[in-house]
Amino acid sequence: MTDTAEDLNYDCNYNMFLAKTMLPNLNKTDDRQKAVRWMKKLATCNKSIEEMKLRNDFMYYLVVNIQQGELQPPFTDPPPASALPDIAHLLPGGVAEVDLEEWREHAAGGTKKPMLYENSPDGGAFLAAQPIPRCGAFCYLAVVAREPKKD
Repeated sequence: MTDTAEDLNYDCNYNMFLAKTMLPNLNKTDDRQKAVRWMKKLATCNKSIEEMKLRNDFMYYLVVNIQQGELQPPFTDPPPASALPDIAHLLPGGVAEVDLEEWREHAAGGTKKPMLYENSPDGGAFLAAQPIPRCGAFCYLAVVAREPKKD
C-alpha cells in the first residue's frame, strides 16, 4: 500500500476535525489545553512520508483519548519540542497491545468499520460528530417521510 502525502494529509485533517469537534468531551480545562497543544504540534509534522504516518498514528490515538473523555499517556504531558518519538513505545503495554497497521487501515477508511457506519447513508459522518456519553446509552433515531400509498 503506497501512502501519498495527499492521502496522509487528508486522514490527518479528518482526525483533526474529529478531535476539534469532540474537545468538549474532555471535562478538565487542562486536558483540553494539552489536546490543543498536541494538535498544533501534530499539524507541523509533515516533513517526510514516515513522519506523516507517525503523525497520523498520534492523531488517531489522540482522537480515541478525546472520545473517551480523558487523556492517557503520552498526551498527559506537553508535546515534545523535537521530532515525534515512535508512538508504540509510549502507549500503555507497548508494541504488544497496539497494532499500528490496523490503526492506519482504520484511519485510511479500511474495511474494519462498525456495522452502524457501514449501513448509514452518509458512511457514519453524522454519528462520528456526535458526543459519546461516558455512561448510559447512545440512541440514534432516524425519521423518514414517505408519500402515502394511493389506493
